[in-house]
Amino acid sequence: MNILHMISSMEKGGAETYIYDILDNLEEDISIHIICSHRGSAHHRLEEKTDNVEIVEMRNVLDIRAARRIASYCRDNDIDVIQAHFLRENYIAVLSKLFNPKVQIIWTAHLIQQNNWIIRLFNRIFSLFVDRIICVSKAVGSSVIGEGIPAAKTKLIYNGVDTNRFKYMENGIREKLAIPEDSLLLTTIARFHRDKGHRFLIDSLKELKRHIPNFKALLVGEGEEKGIIQRKVREYGLDDQVIFLGYVENIVEILSATDIYLSPSVMEAISFSILEALSCGIPVVATQVGGVPEIFERGSCGILVPFGDEKVFAKAIVDLYNNRSEYRDIGESCRALVEENFSQAKMLKNTFDLYRELVQ
Repeated sequence: MNILHMISSMEKGGAETYIYDILDNLEEDISIHIICSHRGSAHHRLEEKTDNVEIVEMRNVLDIRAARRIASYCRDNDIDVIQAHFLRENYIAVLSKLFNPKVQIIWTAHLIQQNNWIIRLFNRIFSLFVDRIICVSKAVGSSVIGEGIPAAKTKLIYNGVDTNRFKYMENGIREKLAIPEDSLLLTTIARFHRDKGHRFLIDSLKELKRHIPNFKALLVGEGEEKGIIQRKVREYGLDDQVIFLGYVENIVEILSATDIYLSPSVMEAISFSILEALSCGIPVVATQVGGVPEIFERGSCGILVPFGDEKVFAKAIVDLYNNRSEYRDIGESCRALVEENFSQAKMLKNTFDLYRELVQ
């Protein structure tokens, strides 16, 4: 089988991780091709993994020229299935069927749909020509169905974590960062974007300082809101508590040194970062948004709180901290939860099975 993935560009997000996981774990009967609209910041990493990479500029959601080029690529490479990531790629994949009707199309819905009526209408129309919609959580599936798309088109396949990679490891991160062993170490890994809730996080850390002054918070990532958050940290006098690490390649080391992982998001379809932390045995305090409760309902792994109440968020951290003698038991529960429900192996099997189902 020849599968073509379409994505805008390779950056450092969840969709890109999903593609890397597939490329790194291919089965013998599956060949993967990738088309990007432009070179992203992590495009070199993609080219290290496969030679089957093309750039096809996709100027808008109805780019017929791009659709023609993709149809030609599919014929030349005997593509059986196009798996499109995000809205523009999905529309252009469907349009390519005008010129190559035999190809099957999967739309991977990575995000909870919050579209205006025009996009909802177009999604309903274009979904008529999509063979299956992968939803990465039940919350995503509900949002897709809520747009008027038949439930029969959807298939739930949770994101999965490589538990062989994401596991506790001894390391010297605390020493390297001059963090005392008796300090409570908190971590958040996310791009600095309004949806990731960093403003709410800093408000919560300001409240936390009233109860536990001896803490450090590692913020891992880059993004357009980073400067705003840095100014907020200075304004609140949290310079000694908050450490900005930028982009970190080996986040397993960071997670392994962490006491509590924090996810303050405004919205999450399903969080790779939460799953990675849990796989390392780290309890989580997270906002009760999107698909995140679907993780917590599968076992004891931390505390869920409403978004927007910094006192409740801070109290959840304090409650976990005060019960840190139970971390070992919680950690084992966290990892078991991921192994049983959100493993990379399970995600890959379900995805590859879907490919075979469509190609039969």
